[in-house]
Amino acid sequence: MAGKHSKSIFDFRKSPYTVPKENTKFEFIKNLSLPFKITLSAFVATLVVATIFVCSFFIQGNAHNKMLEAARETFYSTDSATAIRTLSADNSEIIGWLKINGTQIDGVICQGRDDEFYINHNQLGQESEYGALFVSVNDDVARKNNDKNIVIYGNNMSDGSMFGELNQYRNLNFYKRNPTFSFYYGDKVEVYAVFAVMLISSMDNDNGKLYKPYKSYFANDEEFNNWYAETKTRSILNTGVVVENGDNVMTLVTTSSDFEGARFVVMAVQVDASDAGLLDIRSASLNPQPKYPKIWYTSRGQKYPY
Repeated sequence: MAGKHSKSIFDFRKSPYTVPKENTKFEFIKNLSLPFKITLSAFVATLVVATIFVCSFFIQGNAHNKMLEAARETFYSTDSATAIRTLSADNSEIIGWLKINGTQIDGVICQGRDDEFYINHNQLGQESEYGALFVSVNDDVARKNNDKNIVIYGNNMSDGSMFGELNQYRNLNFYKRNPTFSFYYGDKVEVYAVFAVMLISSMDNDNGKLYKPYKSYFANDEEFNNWYAETKTRSILNTGVVVENGDNVMTLVTTSSDFEGARFVVMAVQVDASDAGLLDIRSASLNPQPKYPKIWYTSRGQKYPY
């Protein structure tokens, strides 16, 4: 009986089951309309590309974070001057370090031969959408030429890296918790107190009126006072921090989504490290009506009031 039973299983001529025709499971595709086939193919192609992009983004992000963490381990393992020299062995254009408490902004500063390279190259000079934090090619961090305003640029990354968390300075409570930041270069440690936070347009045109927060030189007190008054008018925060002609200023700049060509700017004045803890920030407040670029108003359907 065992032999008979086995034969009934493998003898397809007596089996009650029908062997499927070859490729029957794909028959439905042949019956689809051409437009639907095209749409389906496009969807699949888009899905594949999106998957590759997402995977590439996470892989690049993971590598980027490891690079930043390795740099921090080097920086905090010794004194800042030695650490910067060690880090610059990997890239001679690494010139300093910037740290803002309460944020991920805690890393190297580069200075290239132009203001384009480090937009899409990291601190090791490798191509990267994260870029690197970098000082404008027009500035001298040693301020040997009486440069009164050092500008540092960085990308506004969605994961908060680079200058992705700089816009926290829009928040008054964040400012009060972190009114200062530190800049290291050579054997020096400089402390800066934030005095203005604003939105500007990269097109530098407010109905024909030109305003440059990164202005570095002033011919006289009158020119400085006019610039400083305009700066305070545009600031989102009333910090109460006073700046005088001749003070050293540092300006941090990143992109913003507020309008096309928007730039978010944080400006700070150098203070003695011993005085940093004495800043009176209790009276700091939100500016109820800061001056924005013309495009800010027109993009919201409002009349430019200036």
